[in-house]
Amino acid sequence: MKNTTRYYQLPGGSFTASECSGFEERQAPVPDGAVEINAQEYETGVAALEAARAQWAADQRAAEAAAACEDYEALIAAGVPEATARRMSGCTAVEVESNGS
Repeated sequence: MKNTTRYYQLPGGSFTASECSGFEERQAPVPDGAVEINAQEYETGVAALEAARAQWAADQRAAEAAAACEDYEALIAAGVPEATARRMSGCTAVEVESNGS
């Protein structure tokens, strides 16, 4: 017997798939509020969520790097030597230049 997969979009915007083998009499219960969609809609939706998660992670890394470099600049302004300021702040940006302090 053939397996059947059904795809759903959940109320919160996530996606799920439910597989039922041909030997089973019934399929797994459908989550409350879920809307059945086709395989292409499922794949497109999952890809969009993965892209959004990747963008969010990249934004978080960029924000952390910017904060580290702000800390670096503050340490330099306070008279901390450059190498020490880099270690303390975690700033690794190449474009941040020492102000000669």
